[in-house]
Amino acid sequence: MIVSSEDAALLFARWMQDSAAVRIKLLSSALIFDAAGFVAEFSHEALGLNGSSWRLTVPLAGAQFSFSDPREIPIASVREAESARYEFGVGIELPTGDRLSLLELKRGEDGG
Repeated sequence: MIVSSEDAALLFARWMQDSAAVRIKLLSSALIFDAAGFVAEFSHEALGLNGSSWRLTVPLAGAQFSFSDPREIPIASVREAESARYEFGVGIELPTGDRLSLLELKRGEDGG
């Protein structure tokens, strides 16, 4: 489901305030970045993510956002597996064609 940048910002703010662990996957033509970390900061211009030994800043100008809920996955086995590990997610399509996915990890999953 497509959401506005303001709606995505509400989720980023909650993740930052709660120090919620998120799975971060950045797909680019030049690289794939896959890690668990935290939302460190955000504005309408950029999203700052970090882990125990890394930091990533993603420019958000011109980005499009989509919301995902693993409980809405139509295939039962996939829905159960994803729902056991993740809460909600946000997909970010960047103007460069790169795609960033952020999925809130359930409590107890590795976030560093």
